Amino acid sequence: MPYETVHGAKLYYETFGVQQAGRAPILLVHGSTQTGHSCWNKIAPLLAEDYFVIVPDCRGHGRSENPARSYSFREIAADLAALIRALGFEKAHVIGHSNGGNIAIVMMMEHPDAIQTCTPQAGNAWLTETLLERERLVFTPDYIAAHYPEWMKEAVALHEPHHGEGYARLLIDLTREELLREPNYTPEQMAQVNLPVLFIQGENDAVNAHSRFAQHMARAVPFAELWIPKNVAHNVHDEVSNDWMDTARDFLSRRGNPESEALYRFRKTRYPDERAGDFDVRVGADGKPVGVVLTPQRREEARSVLNRAALRTTASAC
Repeated sequence: MPYETVHGAKLYYETFGVQQAGRAPILLVHGSTQTGHSCWNKIAPLLAEDYFVIVPDCRGHGRSENPARSYSFREIAADLAALIRALGFEKAHVIGHSNGGNIAIVMMMEHPDAIQTCTPQAGNAWLTETLLERERLVFTPDYIAAHYPEWMKEAVALHEPHHGEGYARLLIDLTREELLREPNYTPEQMAQVNLPVLFIQGENDAVNAHSRFAQHMARAVPFAELWIPKNVAHNVHDEVSNDWMDTARDFLSRRGNPESEALYRFRKTRYPDERAGDFDVRVGADGKPVGVVLTPQRREEARSVLNRAALRTTASAC
């Protein structure tokens, strides 16, 4: 079984697909009380058709160690940024669900150099009183055992064989303590993000929809995109897997490398009204530009954007 030790903890991870030279892998971050496999087992093999995919158990979950018996979004975010580098990659496409979405947000804020693109799903960058009231009530071992017995049963099965009897309850307590204090960024701080970001939140997400977290975060982060599928709750990737895959693949194909991102931002800045005509250009996996422009002027603009992006990439590598 593959393990990597980072920051004093041995982390378990699975991989899918084949590494591709010059192409960032995808890192999938699971939700609270889950493991990489339990959260992403449907999605990882599908993403692996086009990408190398890394699916870790976060510190203190599943087979991964938790020497200090801790739970911290910042600690796990630092772990995962270190894991990306330890596995030989400069950056990864980070996709996180629920508390994994929170960890993706913290990675975006604290470890942007480790991220190629970021997709937080069902996460929150700050706290609201509505969220705090819910977590104080719902996220306790007794409440979960009484109202969601299958959830508790799964938590015990996933964690206690590796961490000992009673650990599932401890993990829930530790997680609740963190949920009541973090993450807690401001929109002004998020406005400094300079990454391709896609926020996902189900229209009927009982945890996040009431506070409109995804809408507010997407408004705060420059050039961020937002997808809120209708009649979908918390687990978007499970509830509408096909739509989720289409959305994720489209986002990665349009904004998954620096050249494509430069073209995307130019289009949004120079031609924000798509009715003005097509400027749909990106750089494919083979490094060649593909897409549509309507005039010779726009073709020259695309070439100029790509030349500037190439210069920036060369300079950053020196």
